[in-house]
Amino acid sequence: MRRTVQLLCIALLAGLVATAAFAQSTTATLHGKVLNEHGSAVANAEISAVNTATGFVKTVNSRGDGSFQVSLPAGEYNIVVAAPAYEARSQTLRVLVGQNIESNFLLSPTAVVNESITVVGNQVVETKTHENATNVTPEQIEGLPQDDRNFLHFAEMAPGVRFSADPYSKSFSGDAQDSNQTNVFIDGVSFKNDMLDGGIAGQNSSRGNPFPQNAVQEFRVITQNYSAAYDHASSAIITAVTKTGGNNLEGQAFVFYQPRQWVAPNQKNFQYFTATANDSYKRYQPGISIGGPIIKDKLHFFLSYEGDQEHATTPVAVGNPAFASQFANFTGSFPSPFRENLGFGKLSWEPLKNQLVDVSGTYRKENEIRDFGGQTSDQSASSVRNTVYDVTGRHSWNNSSALNQAAISWQRYSWNPAALTPGIIGQDFQGALRIGSRDTTQQFDQRRFELRDDYNFAPWDMSGTHNFQVGGNIDFMKYHVNKSLNGDPIFRYRIDPANGYDFNSPFQVSYGFGNPLFSTSNRENGFYGEDKWTVNQHLNLSLGLRWDYESHMLDESYVTPPNIVAGLTGKFTPPAGTSTDYFSNGSNRTSYKGEFQPRLGFSYDLRTDGKSVVYGGAGRYYDRIGLNIALEERFRLQFPSYTINFAAPGHTPTGDQIPFDPKYLQIANLNQLIQSGAVHPEIYLVNKNTKPPYSDQWNVGFRQVMGSWTGSVSYDVVRSKRQFDWVSASGTCCQAFVPGFGNVIISDPIGKSTWYNAEQVSLDRPFTGHWGAHIAYTHAKALQNGNDLFALDLPTAALYARHPVAGSEPNHFVGTGMVGLPWETRFSTTVTLGTGPATPVFDLTQGFDLAGHLKTGVINSAVYPPKSGGFGYRNVDFRLEKDFPTFGKTSAGVVLDVLNAFNWANYGCLSNFIGPGGDPATLGIPGCVVSIGRREQLGFRVKF
Repeated sequence: MRRTVQLLCIALLAGLVATAAFAQSTTATLHGKVLNEHGSAVANAEISAVNTATGFVKTVNSRGDGSFQVSLPAGEYNIVVAAPAYEARSQTLRVLVGQNIESNFLLSPTAVVNESITVVGNQVVETKTHENATNVTPEQIEGLPQDDRNFLHFAEMAPGVRFSADPYSKSFSGDAQDSNQTNVFIDGVSFKNDMLDGGIAGQNSSRGNPFPQNAVQEFRVITQNYSAAYDHASSAIITAVTKTGGNNLEGQAFVFYQPRQWVAPNQKNFQYFTATANDSYKRYQPGISIGGPIIKDKLHFFLSYEGDQEHATTPVAVGNPAFASQFANFTGSFPSPFRENLGFGKLSWEPLKNQLVDVSGTYRKENEIRDFGGQTSDQSASSVRNTVYDVTGRHSWNNSSALNQAAISWQRYSWNPAALTPGIIGQDFQGALRIGSRDTTQQFDQRRFELRDDYNFAPWDMSGTHNFQVGGNIDFMKYHVNKSLNGDPIFRYRIDPANGYDFNSPFQVSYGFGNPLFSTSNRENGFYGEDKWTVNQHLNLSLGLRWDYESHMLDESYVTPPNIVAGLTGKFTPPAGTSTDYFSNGSNRTSYKGEFQPRLGFSYDLRTDGKSVVYGGAGRYYDRIGLNIALEERFRLQFPSYTINFAAPGHTPTGDQIPFDPKYLQIANLNQLIQSGAVHPEIYLVNKNTKPPYSDQWNVGFRQVMGSWTGSVSYDVVRSKRQFDWVSASGTCCQAFVPGFGNVIISDPIGKSTWYNAEQVSLDRPFTGHWGAHIAYTHAKALQNGNDLFALDLPTAALYARHPVAGSEPNHFVGTGMVGLPWETRFSTTVTLGTGPATPVFDLTQGFDLAGHLKTGVINSAVYPPKSGGFGYRNVDFRLEKDFPTFGKTSAGVVLDVLNAFNWANYGCLSNFIGPGGDPATLGIPGCVVSIGRREQLGFRVKF
């Protein structure tokens, strides 16, 4: 039966791919009615939308009741409405990705009147959507100041969205949840990272960019009430569309340059992890894009490339001067370069009337040498390779009765940190220097083959007008893992005369041993239906239901070793259920089938003119548990990482120590020691009733058009549940129950929860060639229980007191502005102000007897950075551009960015620990800065 259902689902999607092609995630929708001057329906009126760049035409005819709908890829269109006995009229409109525009056309013998929409310049302003959404336009992507050309950074323009300050994890997050619960769709294709952190393929532990910014036309950030068409996200999502070549050959080439001399020194004598901290730093960011016709009005191409070349060296020094001569060969400055190449290509073809075929490919490859410096030698560096490849085909089609878009895609993502100099025994002389090979090599490889389709039926009348859409996706996933944690041993030494330790013999070694390889497959199915119901001139409803299912999210075929089952049965009391719930026989852990996600949205137009609208909605949104988490119980036994403590020569072993023998410095002898059973691996167990995380969301808001400005206020509530947490089987960390094994760590089936309540305000004035501005302010309370991934201090995550989410801000403001100046000059700015990121406090004033914390919680509060000018975080960026016409349509330009223009220091690494008898007055003292000082970069650009 299961196989039959699979085949039927595949056949359904394949049939839709073959017969049709509309997905509101990648297009705008224009719908409404054509009426005459008496308010009666005009049947068979022709509505044509001609893309002013490509010449591609979408044409539909109104039905008997005057209704019509047409899907439009984001862009500028000449809209022509014509009917017999009426004079044809046209209007140029620019629509943005994801907009759902309701427009009624009133025809008279001499005019066509476009009702119910607001236009600034030629850009349509969307007011009737139920979504909490922010559109980032081409002008903003191209014109606002930016340091690294990562288009995700602009997501922070949406209220409630945070962009990571971590230079190794350039990702975004929304509400109280972390980046893992987000998703990005590019041309309708999911870029979800199933394996590692970051939410997006390629963004875990990388300072690279996910996509060439010069290939992104625009995108939409949706924080609440998004359509049931979107999958695998319980927080914010981004839907982006790429550029398409037009009837004119156009393009641009650029290079941005930033030398070390243009970067201010580290602020307040604090260090911030960045390559700009060394004297040899310089960065080049070249790029080029070109698009144009192959066959005018029929077949176009677009190509883009962006690079990032960062040249740097990192200094290495001996921490203890007494050993400077011993390690002199390892000191100095050593190369730590970063290289990234991004490419994108696209063919767009209109084979028949109202059909469009796109074929595109993405290339991302980066390499970085890192993880050394200070008291870590370059011998111990990692060479990190990160790649993403994607090929996608899309077919869209519409007539007067239906709309559809189908997509088929293949994607590969690989993250591979490895030792730069393998084969050298690692030695950490604490306080002096760490030498030898990097101890860990990993490779996570994800391959996704996806079929996706969205189909819109013809509108039909019953108590209003219904626009019904159905669709789904089937993703065939392959995962390959090499997780060699501590696969090369690292021996640790310290100067401790009282216990006989010196740099001649180690006190400890960490070493992983076993089989680090694993491969598996997974299938991700999702299906939905959604009704966009225009009840009357005032009220619009969106009624949706989505269902998702994964075949192998939790390593269902895993079998718990019999000796562990026997040794643990009845030995511990889990946070829910019984100990037997943690034993898998390969068939008792079933895939969860309950991911039903009802979604409701509404908008109420107070005066039927689209200028004063009340909106809101509620819904449930499921995400998933990452592969790296689900595989822990397998890998902790398949390739356990051991920590072996040695007694110094001539000293009697105590506790878990064993006598040190120099032979253990040889890997073969270290393997024999482990095989003898002298050391013990930890046990990790996943509860068979573990279910994927989800969030329940609801909000209510109000939008108002005020001339060329559109403002909105909203109150937003998010409750997320079942975020994954590991807890100790003994209730508080940690205890061994089974002979031959160490600590027992188990999953909490209830998991971590978050609570988010926010008031959000936004103001937007589209850039019309003269000026534009955008303002977003969020006042929020973001709380959680538990810890991030390990909550080992208490028996369950639920027993932790609610406390602010790490990194969250009670107040956050982002403002952007652009203005056109005389002589082809433009000025823009971005202003970011906030409370500063929260740092949870670990309060152990009641002592280290954790049982005494069940009521007050180990973590129950947070501290925030010290304020300066009334804010804990401040940043102002400027950009000035000047274009010089050359010949024909070609121009050359100069771009100057001044980032953190006032050189403000933003603090982090706040002291957050109160021990028994500790002084709370020490809380909140910063230990680092979390932003780079003032820096300038210069760009040169040629447009043609």
